[in-house]
Amino acid sequence: MSRIVHLSLRQVRERARRAAVIRSDPLAYEFYYRMIAGGYDPSAHIDVLPEHRIIYLCVPKSASSRIKMSLSALLGRNLSTPEAVHKRALSGLKAPHHVGLSQFYRLATDRETLRFSFVRNPYARLVSCWANKFRNKPLVAGDSFVDQYLAARRDVDPALPAGFGQTLSFSDFVRFVAEPAARNLNAHWQCQHELIDRPGIALDFIGRVELFEQDFERVFDHAGADEAVRGHGRHPVNVSRRQPWEDYYTSELAALVYRAYEADFDRFRYPCALTQFCSPQHYESSKLRNTGTNGPLLA
Repeated sequence: MSRIVHLSLRQVRERARRAAVIRSDPLAYEFYYRMIAGGYDPSAHIDVLPEHRIIYLCVPKSASSRIKMSLSALLGRNLSTPEAVHKRALSGLKAPHHVGLSQFYRLATDRETLRFSFVRNPYARLVSCWANKFRNKPLVAGDSFVDQYLAARRDVDPALPAGFGQTLSFSDFVRFVAEPAARNLNAHWQCQHELIDRPGIALDFIGRVELFEQDFERVFDHAGADEAVRGHGRHPVNVSRRQPWEDYYTSELAALVYRAYEADFDRFRYPCALTQFCSPQHYESSKLRNTGTNGPLLA
């Protein structure tokens, strides 16, 4: 009963807040609610640092924990665990509704704001996701990621494993996410371009995980970070214990991933062939500058 009352009060407050914004700032209201109309959750995927004029669009499994820890360091927070960076009370990072819809709209459309995200080679991203969210977990109810898999498994492919004594191999994980019905279930394996494009915010900069230290300097430079803060971006966070990601692929699995994530490969200029994986030296030779979400990436 208390939970029902709590939800009801929250809904009343939200409606009152929405009505106030409609009256006082209709442009901000239209901008924000157009953003969430397709089911996008700004609170889960957008971090705002008003004092530094920074907006980060999070792509899970693309160094998001490392990025959040670095942004939190800009706020003077020295977090000790990867879990802490995903708790706003500890990290200090704000969701759009925390700063207010009017201020968020002004920041999102201000030429002085840095709006950025990071992407990752789809092959490597899927290995990281599987190792972190599924590897060695029994396929029984009780884990949120396993629960999602079990709920969709029968519609995707009933032959996929389930039950006590069963775990999800990487090859079975690939076969699961290769299906469109499963691929959009969770942002951790959803196409990266969809997460970046959906909010309607024009990004100034898209960095690459493969060149993290180099690319994140642009964020530190924008914020005027000192050397102590910059040190937070030099250490990977929440790293999965696993073999090199190339070792998990056969030509068949690589073909499945490429077909499923072809738009990401094309948009972010990652090669389809495993043997052509972009090393830092390959990126350095490209020397492309980013001019926005529709322009070339910083490489």
